[in-house]
Amino acid sequence: MQTKKDIKKNAEVSITGALPKDTVAAHVEKTLSKIQKDIAMPGFRKGKVPLAKVRESVGEKALWREAAESALNQELESILKEHDVMPIMPVGAALKPSDVDADVEFEIIAVVAPTCSIDDYKSVAEKAISKMPKLDEEKEIETAKTALRAQARAMTKSTGDGPLTDEEAKILGFENATAFEFFLTGEAEHAVKDREIQKKRGAIAEALIEKGACSIPNVLIGEEAMRLLDATKKDIASQGLPFNDYLKQTGKTEEQIRDELRTPAEKRVALDVIFAQIAKKEEVKLDAAEEDRLAHALQSQGVDHETAHRYIRSVTMRERVWEILGVKALSRESTEKPAESEAEVTEETKTPA
Repeated sequence: MQTKKDIKKNAEVSITGALPKDTVAAHVEKTLSKIQKDIAMPGFRKGKVPLAKVRESVGEKALWREAAESALNQELESILKEHDVMPIMPVGAALKPSDVDADVEFEIIAVVAPTCSIDDYKSVAEKAISKMPKLDEEKEIETAKTALRAQARAMTKSTGDGPLTDEEAKILGFENATAFEFFLTGEAEHAVKDREIQKKRGAIAEALIEKGACSIPNVLIGEEAMRLLDATKKDIASQGLPFNDYLKQTGKTEEQIRDELRTPAEKRVALDVIFAQIAKKEEVKLDAAEEDRLAHALQSQGVDHETAHRYIRSVTMRERVWEILGVKALSRESTEKPAESEAEVTEETKTPA
């Protein structure tokens, strides 16, 4: 039996072919006996109807089709193995209409694991960073300081521009205005550098996804979109706004918002796949003792052992890959900072990385 494999979008594989009529015929009597066990007729108990009457009741065309389905199910594993196809979920198989005592054409649709193809990831990262506009660090720091001062004044319930007074600084717990300004400068510098790192990571991520030619199963995109929708609901709820009221304000339905989230969802899954590929190629290994230490901090908050370790491995691996791509974080806060809840940890480990 000759079969043909075609690669489709969204990690789907199509295998087409035709079951030889001799193969189908070999399943006719077996299929007829199987039908006999479940059929009942006037004058005959269930399972006791003569095969000739069963055959007449079912009809030759329907019997031939059921025999073809049985034959295809028997051949399915060997067909997938022949084409080196490893489905991640149950496959779909469809038979085309055929005459009795004739070959039966079929198509098998299999959803396989997501894939991305990218080897020159380091040069992709370098080019993405080189295209970014040059940072005016001094200007950005001043802008950040102005914003932080505004927040400080809101806390002290005071007004004005420029540096805080000694009295205002003392309300915030500082010895004087000079001490506050020293603190403020450090915070602004850190914020600007951290923001620049995030911009670089965003630019690299977009470039990697574009270059990676990823093929992501629709089912994974849908699951990730649902997770993003749940996260959106939690964020809106944290602002004290009921989700139904949010829908009224935006004039959208929940389904519309979920559909809008499919694009970022696909990108997130694609980036996870790319990072996993880079980690494998670079032979990224995590220190077991360090993993235990960080996971223990999560377990002390009530996160179960397996989830805590999975979270630490996921986050640490991502940070190692970012270092390989040239954008190391300012600190290890992403792995050392305790999570606020088990839900937060679960959100971080939702997709393979």
